[in-house]
Amino acid sequence: MYISSGQKGEKNLDRPPRKRGLRANRGRGTFEKDKPAIVTFVDRNTKETMFFVPEHLSGDYVIDKMGRHTDKGSKITTYTDEYKMYSKLESAGYQHKVVNHSFEYANGNIHINNCENRHSLLRPFLVIKRGVSKYNLQSYANLFQFFFNKRLQSHNPVEIVSQAINAIINFLYFLQCLKNQQFLKLFA
Repeated sequence: MYISSGQKGEKNLDRPPRKRGLRANRGRGTFEKDKPAIVTFVDRNTKETMFFVPEHLSGDYVIDKMGRHTDKGSKITTYTDEYKMYSKLESAGYQHKVVNHSFEYANGNIHINNCENRHSLLRPFLVIKRGVSKYNLQSYANLFQFFFNKRLQSHNPVEIVSQAINAIINFLYFLQCLKNQQFLKLFA
């Protein structure tokens, strides 16, 4: 049976439709505008990378994440662009060096090229997924982070996939223990 295109009905969405293909709004993206920010930390010594997708990006969010993922009392130098959100880093006790992208992309050792490199690798990883929901973006970023950081440790793809499967099995076991309220057994 043939149904005319005008009689097919419409989707009942609980949100306004996304506008794709049009000119993007100026400024930085936000979670509410369907273009969430991705905060990237790169350790310049170990090259380890971490991605975070905040719902509400602020200087306090960055300071909180840095505090959770760094050793207490360690001297940390942060390199950022001139975005005003990062101005709180120095008052939080971090040595803060800024590169002004209006004039230069690097000033000696002061640059954010490592983070921009990780973003240039993350974007094609996400493109092949053909559209990632902003609610699932953190999970995809974590997957890329896992493979990228493991690649730095080992160039054997079989070993990397084996570690990924092992991590998934451990996570599923953890969920099963939580479901059965046996999580105390994990720490015994």
